[in-house]
Amino acid sequence: MKIYLVWWYDILPVIKAVERFPELGCFAVAVRRIVYEKGMTLDNAIKKSGISKSAWFAGMAGSGGKPSRLPSLASFFAIADGLGITPEELIAAMRKEAEVREKSNGERAENDE
Repeated sequence: MKIYLVWWYDILPVIKAVERFPELGCFAVAVRRIVYEKGMTLDNAIKKSGISKSAWFAGMAGSGGKPSRLPSLASFFAIADGLGITPEELIAAMRKEAEVREKSNGERAENDE
């Protein structure tokens, strides 16, 4: 029980942040899309970022728009640099993914009715 409470204490701020800013839940998807669109390999992007693989993947933790962690600001900037884009471009890509997800979820809800 104690381990569960510690985990919940750590993840609660992430959940609240993603509820307020849905694009945060699209970080990993946006990064993967950029890697694919640029024809990069993931290893190459990680090397260019200058951060460790563990730091890179820590920022990608979670799935389905529900991350269990968010990258630190330093990691966010390093990942953007490794992708060859500005942090602003990465945020724009995250927002685009959030819009696509929201539209897709809206279409599913309409089909369920």
